[in-house]
Amino acid sequence: MSNLPVELGVSAVMVCLTVVVHLAGLDLLLSMTGLHLRFFKTGWARLDRLMVPLGIALGLFTLHGLEIWIYALGFRLLDILPTIEDALYVSTSAYSTVGEAGAALPPPWRIVGVLEAVNGMLLIGWSTAFLFRILEHLQAEPEYPLPRGAISRGRTKRRG
Repeated sequence: MSNLPVELGVSAVMVCLTVVVHLAGLDLLLSMTGLHLRFFKTGWARLDRLMVPLGIALGLFTLHGLEIWIYALGFRLLDILPTIEDALYVSTSAYSTVGEAGAALPPPWRIVGVLEAVNGMLLIGWSTAFLFRILEHLQAEPEYPLPRGAISRGRTKRRG
């Protein structure tokens, strides 16, 4: 009997779980950035120029790490891989689309690894869009102490 329905079911649950975690994590990062801008602005633009993007980048890195752990724990709970280290390695490889998950997972579970790679690619893309949107917003914020172009160069208008 084919394991495909089980693999697709497990993958669907994992994708839903990681998307919900990602959405909640981005909401938390957005709230923390808002708190910083309201209450913790420094008079030193250079410090804020470092703190906000660094905080967001570290938050995104942590969020993706949590999502990788969710898959790794799933691999262990389903007894797909023998150790948590193996599960973490395979999960990180799949999520980051390095591509070793297909060879490392047993044949009845390879679809889960491939779908984790698609999920990771989408979530990393979502994070990238989020990061650029936040940086663009910070640059346009009139009360923020950064001069235009301090974080990233804005669109340049052609003269003439």
